[in-house]
Amino acid sequence: MKQASGVALLTVLFILVLITTMSVYLVEEEHLAIRRISNQRDAEQGFQMTAGAEQWALKILERDGKENNVDHLQEPWNVLLPEVTVEEGTLLSEVQDLHGLFNINNLAAGRDEVWYPLFTRLLSVLEINEAIADALIDWIDGDQDITGSNGAEDADYLGLDIPYRTADRMIADIGELIWVKGFDDKILAKLSPFITALPEKNVKININTCHPLLLRILTKDILPDSAAESLVEGRGDDGYQEIETFLTQTELAAESDNVEPLITISSKYFQVRSEAKFGRLTTVLLSTVQRKTNGDKVTVLRRRRGLS
Repeated sequence: MKQASGVALLTVLFILVLITTMSVYLVEEEHLAIRRISNQRDAEQGFQMTAGAEQWALKILERDGKENNVDHLQEPWNVLLPEVTVEEGTLLSEVQDLHGLFNINNLAAGRDEVWYPLFTRLLSVLEINEAIADALIDWIDGDQDITGSNGAEDADYLGLDIPYRTADRMIADIGELIWVKGFDDKILAKLSPFITALPEKNVKININTCHPLLLRILTKDILPDSAAESLVEGRGDDGYQEIETFLTQTELAAESDNVEPLITISSKYFQVRSEAKFGRLTTVLLSTVQRKTNGDKVTVLRRRRGLS
């Protein structure tokens, strides 16, 4: 009888432990389910908020394009409202002029006399080996002819531990450069603040919105920092209203013929960055947009969404 009672007690204890364990598991699963639903709600709400901010920025760009043909850093698209507080979160939207950067797809023209020298001067200023320019041209062009002595086509990549081929098309995102011979994380980190990848070649640099470093490399002989600072000061509050005004600056003496093919004062490619903090999540939407020449329409070319 004592033995039977002991077995019964152990059985009851075992069942009690089992029930307790199952209860804890079910409660935890319920909490996880609630958290997942909450995160899904926050993510969707954040996306809707960023999508709305994107459309607002597009309207600003559209209106600006209709009002004038000169883009500079004091225009409404570059001085949007600061971070806005909304129910349960915040919303921020910023616009960047992509003509203020060097479009690496301009190198689709190969070793031309316009964009190739400009890119090699950029590499020189950043203390990056200029030889990688040839490999980049080969990555973009549509043939298997090696450019110069430092180019690289399929044969150079197929022999790697993880083989792959050249893209033989324009680059869609600057992150793609990590696959090109000679490029690595450090080089990409140096270059990324000054380059972009746009879906056409011969995209000119906006002298009213670009970084002073890009102004330094417009001339055949790289300008000193002081000259670039002087050119930036010449923008004033409203930027250069005419290209001729910029070309007559003292710092560009005898260089106007070389500089003019590289520059513009009107932009059509922009990046809209919208960030929404809602609940526990932060949603970021990066939109590459194109504004038509007459400014009557702004279209989204590409969107990238991120969560944190």
